[in-house]
Amino acid sequence: MAAGRTDVMASTTPATECRRRRGAIRPAPAAADWTRAGLFGRLSGVDRIFTLEQARLLMPDLLAKADDVVAARADLVEIQTALNQGLASPLGGIPEVKALEARLSEILGWFTAEGLDLKGIAPLLLDFPARLNGDDVLLCWLEGERELRWYHKAEHGFAGRRPLPGPPGRGGTDPGGAPGARA
Repeated sequence: MAAGRTDVMASTTPATECRRRRGAIRPAPAAADWTRAGLFGRLSGVDRIFTLEQARLLMPDLLAKADDVVAARADLVEIQTALNQGLASPLGGIPEVKALEARLSEILGWFTAEGLDLKGIAPLLLDFPARLNGDDVLLCWLEGERELRWYHKAEHGFAGRRPLPGPPGRGGTDPGGAPGARA
């Protein structure tokens, strides 16, 4: 407490105040800074805007990478569970955990490098930033789905998912607003 003042508690220690003056402690961003339109639910800060055609062309690679994530994630959980219980795992030990963590990091990095917005890893949830009928939307893919069939507005999140207009590859509406090519 400040000398001679009993009504006010000191909010920082001298060491904290010194770090703040040196710039080691930065104030937390205001809520408005991280909830601005366009930032809702975005973990990876991607800047690419996809067309529906571009997103669907990326799906075979996405599915292969997703299958790799699922396998590596399952192996990692199995080994970690055994280690936590003090048991041996036929899948390995700490070196294999480190290798699987590195592999997962590499695969997850591929998604963001391709311009996808990584929302979750268990289950794997990815969004393709896009435009649909003039609106900013996220084309939404969830682990287990074999096609890109959903979208939602950023501010509505996963709960606001809607089916993409038209059957996939059969004249559905392109996120840019133009009709898609007929198969």
